[in-house]
Amino acid sequence: MILRSTALALTLLIAPPAPAAETRIDVAMSNFKFTPDTIRMKAGQAYVLHLTSTGGHSFGAATFFAAAKIAPADRAKISKGKIEVGAGQPVDIHLTAPAAGSYPVRCTHFLHASFGMTGKIVVS
Repeated sequence: MILRSTALALTLLIAPPAPAAETRIDVAMSNFKFTPDTIRMKAGQAYVLHLTSTGGHSFGAATFFAAAKIAPADRAKISKGKIEVGAGQPVDIHLTAPAAGSYPVRCTHFLHASFGMTGKIVVS
């Protein structure tokens, strides 16, 4: 009985922890706005950023993407700190949130940010 308890205790100590569940955050881009325009995350937690667009827009967050840990399979979806999202073509980015801070977001298409297509990612 003692051997079984010891073996179980050792197995629990050596077994790798289960991966943290990802929290999905939906961001819709349309008519010069992000919904929501403020995205909230907790540092070190896993997320899936699910981006949709009713027209051609980009999700530009260079500082955030540089600081976050992006899943290797999703790195290629980010070019020069932005993600292009076509109408009806959702994009998922799996990531771990970076250190606490406020990171700007904007659509990089011509004049879209000046028409109000801006936001921020707040990590606490």
